[in-house]
Amino acid sequence: MPNTHDHYLPLAPDVELDVRIDDQGRLQLPDLEHPAQDVSWMLEVRYTAQGRWKLPGITVSEQDKPRFTQYFEAGQAGKRLLNLNGIEDLEVITLTPQACRLGSETRLLGFQRPSLDDGPLLIVAPHPDDAELAAYGLYRQHASNTWIITLTAGERHKRLDRQYVPGLDDDLKSASRRKGLIRSWNSATTPMLAGIPQDRLIMLGYFNDSLQKLLEAPGDRLPSMGDARLTPADFRRWNARPLASDTQDGGPQNRGHDLLADLTRLLDEIRPSTVVVPHPELDPHPDHQAATRALAMAMEDSEHRPKRMLLYANHLKSQRGFPRGPAHAAAGVWPARLDASRLGPWSLYSQPLDLETQREKAVAMDSMHDLRDWPGWERRLKRAIRQKLSGISHWPTYGQHDYFQTHIKAQEVFALVSSEALIEACNTP
Repeated sequence: MPNTHDHYLPLAPDVELDVRIDDQGRLQLPDLEHPAQDVSWMLEVRYTAQGRWKLPGITVSEQDKPRFTQYFEAGQAGKRLLNLNGIEDLEVITLTPQACRLGSETRLLGFQRPSLDDGPLLIVAPHPDDAELAAYGLYRQHASNTWIITLTAGERHKRLDRQYVPGLDDDLKSASRRKGLIRSWNSATTPMLAGIPQDRLIMLGYFNDSLQKLLEAPGDRLPSMGDARLTPADFRRWNARPLASDTQDGGPQNRGHDLLADLTRLLDEIRPSTVVVPHPELDPHPDHQAATRALAMAMEDSEHRPKRMLLYANHLKSQRGFPRGPAHAAAGVWPARLDASRLGPWSLYSQPLDLETQREKAVAMDSMHDLRDWPGWERRLKRAIRQKLSGISHWPTYGQHDYFQTHIKAQEVFALVSSEALIEACNTP
């Protein structure tokens, strides 16, 4: 028997309708007042997996033409949200279950989509590649008004045998410096593939795995765990504008005071209407949580307050392979059971990606050296077994890193909250 449990989040939809699925898999909808492109639509369904290994899914077709398939957990049952974004007309869609049964009673949830063109859009990336993983489709759509700030160079190297160019450096200090320079170069160039000018790509150059400690003791200088001689200035050579900490005596240091001063100055200069940042409750990575907290602290000190926050989660606790299925499948909503949130009720914002944009995202990810992963034989064997047992015949292989499966999807999903809600949540123990 499948393990039954529901997924739920503290969501506040603007539209909520009870609908039915008929025997042909078509939605029996009332007249909708909102065009599909003005609302992020999610369909709350109840599924039951038919088997322990085959990956259950629901294929969404528009006018009998398959558009995408969203996959769920094998061996489980319960309520899930089916992402319908990218569909132009909900009244002509058909749902076809695979390796699962689908209940006939559903709820259609609609979340009003704000215009993101009412001011600059700022993406905060804790490390090089976080912006691409979470929001390549989003920033490509809004390239004319997007800025990207990357907080750390991601320089720490733990093993010489994992260098991007095998055998290039003979010691970990040299390898760490080179890794930071390469990743800084990646962050300064990759978004140009989507049309973002280089002068709107800013590297702060702080050291990865240190952001939490910087906020705990903002006056302390913390050395890089890769090479104690490094300073943030080593990774800022491609910035087109000076940062607040560049002008202080001794130059920028890996200190919380410097980080907050840089973020505050940038908020005042860019004056974004929308900020994209990691979700402080869903993404467990310490640097990601600290990045969001640092932004909230900077917003309190800034003269400018953004209108809205879009929150992403590139990491999930105790979850691998999410969003599920091969590249180009639909992106589900985070597999969580969360009754309440310090952020208050959330809206959802889902950015659809057409097939060409998904392919561009694969190119952007491949340009990031840290995603050019080649896993060991044991990991490759386990992946091959899972894919064979899934019952899915075709798994596009654009790269060996898991992200080339999980993050090249038909949509990108964000929680939408106010900046005031984020500040209050980050100040709540």
